[in-house]
Amino acid sequence: MGLLKSIKKRIDWATKVKFDKRTGFYKYNRFGKTIYIRYPRHYLEVNSNIWNCENLVFHYYLPNPCDVIVDLGAGYGEEAIYLSKYANGFRYIGVEAQPVIYECLANTFYEAGEEFVASPYVITDKEKVKFASGRSYAAVGEIPAAYIDIPTMNWEKFIQSYDISRIDLFKMNIEGAEQQVIENIKDFNIIKRFIISCHDFRADNGEGEWYRTKDIVTRKLEERGYVLKGFNYGISWADDWIYAERGT
Repeated sequence: MGLLKSIKKRIDWATKVKFDKRTGFYKYNRFGKTIYIRYPRHYLEVNSNIWNCENLVFHYYLPNPCDVIVDLGAGYGEEAIYLSKYANGFRYIGVEAQPVIYECLANTFYEAGEEFVASPYVITDKEKVKFASGRSYAAVGEIPAAYIDIPTMNWEKFIQSYDISRIDLFKMNIEGAEQQVIENIKDFNIIKRFIISCHDFRADNGEGEWYRTKDIVTRKLEERGYVLKGFNYGISWADDWIYAERGT
């Protein structure tokens, strides 16, 4: 069964994913737009894309026209492209610090329209951070062998540079670094809602205690007046997501 599934996936890649000579990346069509990816194996099945968006990212709040969405850890931009099915006129700022993934995201957003903005920064107070290929966002600046310099920007400079006066939905999927980002935010009044992927399941799997952030993030948001909702799908990685909305 495992071999048959592997063969089927490769057939799907061959029929749905094309090499793009202009960029040197691969690409596929999704919801009338083009998504660029590094490898064919990174192709996201449409059913998985829809499930993630409907049951997690936009489950409690589907952004409206004129909304401002900030997506920290935007990846290839699948959630942003999904959103374009339901609204227009919004502003979507996708932040992706992994250099190659960012370049794919920038190509996706460039073709998707001017409402999509790609940003390459690590949001941190540190003046300098390094990545090592294949390592997580949570380990940024902590790996002696890291060798890829990543541009940084603190929170205040970030919102000034991108002319952000309000955030209707702030999504974070940054592999355990969400605690540090929240600690660096000085003004929560501009942020109406959060949707955050914590990664406690990875800590439970023995991958490192830096992934265990759900309780800390929950407490920090509640202290700042947000009302939280969780998920209960019986799937560890999905149930680690947190939705928070400022109370009225």
